[in-house]
Amino acid sequence: MTDNSHAKIGQRIKKSKANPLGWKYVDIIPPDMPCIITLSGSNTDNSKKANGFAKMIIEMLKNKRIAVFSAEYDTTGRKSVTDRLALLNHYNQGDENSPLLRYREEDYGYIPQYIKEIYEKTIAPRLRDENGNKVPIAKAAQRLNMLSFVNHCQGSTVAFQLERLMQEDMTQLGYPDKVQEYLLKQIHNVDVAPVIPIGITKTTTIKFGSLSDEKATSVHTPKIEYILRRKREHERFMEGISGNETERRAGNRPFMMNFSVFRPTSNETIFAVNNIYPVEIQKEEDMEGIEHVFASYSDIDDDDRTKQGDQLSQALREVVNIMAEHSLKNEKDLVELPDIFKMPRMKQIIERAQNNRYEFMSKETKILRSRRNQSSR
Repeated sequence: MTDNSHAKIGQRIKKSKANPLGWKYVDIIPPDMPCIITLSGSNTDNSKKANGFAKMIIEMLKNKRIAVFSAEYDTTGRKSVTDRLALLNHYNQGDENSPLLRYREEDYGYIPQYIKEIYEKTIAPRLRDENGNKVPIAKAAQRLNMLSFVNHCQGSTVAFQLERLMQEDMTQLGYPDKVQEYLLKQIHNVDVAPVIPIGITKTTTIKFGSLSDEKATSVHTPKIEYILRRKREHERFMEGISGNETERRAGNRPFMMNFSVFRPTSNETIFAVNNIYPVEIQKEEDMEGIEHVFASYSDIDDDDRTKQGDQLSQALREVVNIMAEHSLKNEKDLVELPDIFKMPRMKQIIERAQNNRYEFMSKETKILRSRRNQSSR
């Protein structure tokens, strides 16, 4: 299969006659520049869409001083969904019987050309001096700490593949294994509605997802399968398929994960909610796929979101701002990212998020329980 895919990187700037969109292409991101790099979904195939995603990130920031870059994909001849499924299968977390993979000629672990181009413009320069030689460990760590990636959907897959490329690159440059492990942790990813393997990444990664998002739950790990199975039990219970009248009157629920935090590994954290919007809203024709949309997470105000959706949004915006502030702190000296979950500004969010299965009731759950109680009288 011929890979004709390509990618471009652009920076969000002030609008001008030369740049009416407020976005310009760049050949490379300067290696000593603190910045946020946004990697959005697979449909980001022109500068307008790439610029729009960068704008959404800027709207989340309290400090607008940090530079924001975004990627534009040209995936000619490729199907991003097939690449995602193949990558999941590469790590035994996908569906090996998927018809989309039936005629794939490339190895499941293949890294497309457009992702390699993004790597050369973003991470690669931070590991090299002006002569192309590897920089000292502390310098590389400082430069990597100036980078923060904010990714959505396919962007999470791109970021995961960038990690694999970085490992290959560091080996070629001659960094020892322990140093590679250390430097990978200096890469910070914030993944929204991610579609990548769980428990594999070696970068510092914080994920945000909804269990009502079928794309995000396409990862087949024992943990995800267990949660989804319990979620289905709960749904059957609420529909009156299981459970007796006494339990329905009492509102007992076998499982309702409204807002939880999971840590598959020491450097990977997952914020997960049962649903961002009430089921009745999700079923509206113009709301199809709403649980997967980036704005569902990032918007500050949304009257239609559930309580848990609001909490997830608050957590995401706080984390993005922490990452941006941290990037700027590395302009002069190396400052490693502290445990953000011990920060006072995050403590309240985390305390609410620690498997508080009964603290928040989504709107439709209240409606269903009310109906059950009325019908059983």
